[in-house]
Amino acid sequence: MSIDFVPNKSISFAELKTFNHRAVKVDTIYDDDSLILTDGKNYLWAYSTAEIEIYRTEKDGSESVSHNHYDGVMFKLCGANDHVRIFDAIENYFDIWMVSEYDEEYESVILSHLLNTDRDKKYKQIS
Repeated sequence: MSIDFVPNKSISFAELKTFNHRAVKVDTIYDDDSLILTDGKNYLWAYSTAEIEIYRTEKDGSESVSHNHYDGVMFKLCGANDHVRIFDAIENYFDIWMVSEYDEEYESVILSHLLNTDRDKKYKQIS
């Protein structure tokens, strides 16, 4: 079993690649722009981009799913890893908090990030 998390605001994946704070550091960096953070016992995967599914229940009771390319850091907790020390270090260092895919605000954080990313891309095209 795995659980996806996103930060409530954007953080730099480049800065995450050299992360070393409160005894949490990078264990492995992969060529696909993903990495593993560890506190020496537990592990947390981080990805520079991701495909994120958002599930919705419409007013009429029907369900829909949208697939979105997310250009932001996404974290994945796998198995029985205890993420508390790792999250504490990341949240303290970047002054953010982690939002689980099961949290109510997950969808709004994702959509806000997608809107900001889309706006930034359009602004760069105009400039």
